Amino acid sequence: MKKVLYIAASLFVFMTILSCSKEDIEGTAMESMAGQWYCTIDAVDNDGITIKNGEDYFGLEGRTIVLTYNVAANNSSQMWVNIMGVGNFAKDYNYPGYPDYDFCSIVNCNQEALTFSSTEAANIAEPVIWTDEDEDGNVVITDRVDPMPVSIEGKILKGAGRQNNGSPADSIIMYVIYKDDPWYPDDGYAKYKISGVRYSGLAEND
Repeated sequence: MKKVLYIAASLFVFMTILSCSKEDIEGTAMESMAGQWYCTIDAVDNDGITIKNGEDYFGLEGRTIVLTYNVAANNSSQMWVNIMGVGNFAKDYNYPGYPDYDFCSIVNCNQEALTFSSTEAANIAEPVIWTDEDEDGNVVITDRVDPMPVSIEGKILKGAGRQNNGSPADSIIMYVIYKDDPWYPDDGYAKYKISGVRYSGLAEND
């Protein structure tokens, strides 16, 4: 009898510890909107329609990574939007003085509607720095361009996207305007559309 009671007590203690462990694990305040996304960037008009030659504007073939995550204060009304992989676009085309299009900015969020936005938000992406060598072979900075502030308007759509294998996935879409964008308006667009699906973790969807 004592052995049975001992086993029962041990199981009770184990389940109590397990239950407490589960309760102690909490998600971030922006858990519903946070994630990693595979996106394409298109140049669009004011109505969001892709302009001629605007599809996959930067030639990235849909592989741009966008991250959305909570701010340090972990509040429920703001998050970071961080786009990776566009960098060096202008440098590759050898236009000194032109910035690249990376950005990392805080946006305001409505979690109930799964929307986010900003107006000329500060951009903390790395600046573009061009270097050269002087007559003595020393590296010197020839130009430095700080990241352009960005205005962003976006939304996350639960289950509205499709992975490569056909399975449903959350999708994201945002429209971005860079302040002092050197390509605007000569290329005929009004803004960029960044859209894609949530990273699944499966190689078949990469």
